[in-house]
Amino acid sequence: MRQLLILVVSVTMLGCSGEAEPTRYRVSGEITFDGQPVPYGEVLFTPDSGKGNSGPQGIATIKDGKYDTRGSRAPGVAGGPTVVHVAALSDPSGKLLCEYQFTIDLPKSESTQKIEIPASAAKKKSGGPEI
Repeated sequence: MRQLLILVVSVTMLGCSGEAEPTRYRVSGEITFDGQPVPYGEVLFTPDSGKGNSGPQGIATIKDGKYDTRGSRAPGVAGGPTVVHVAALSDPSGKLLCEYQFTIDLPKSESTQKIEIPASAAKKKSGGPEI
């Protein structure tokens, strides 16, 4: 009976899948829009499958022009070719300043990345469809 208990505890400690978690690398840095720190928002890091990259997505909250994937709900990134999507907000209520997307080849190690969003990425104001 004791051997059975040891076996059950050992299998439970190994986990159900037996697979290791994918490696995630911390990415942090500063983020600006038209030269000014982005007040609030989120940065989403998605492995670029079109360039053969796979792995976990990472997400970071932007606050006062800084972001860090450590401690977020999707901590760290896969590294390699990555699509970065930024939703920059003017305040915590969610007023959108702009959305910006670009690709980058992130290192497979901890890194600091400065993201500079150009003024041309500003949310376009539309009075209706263009004819």
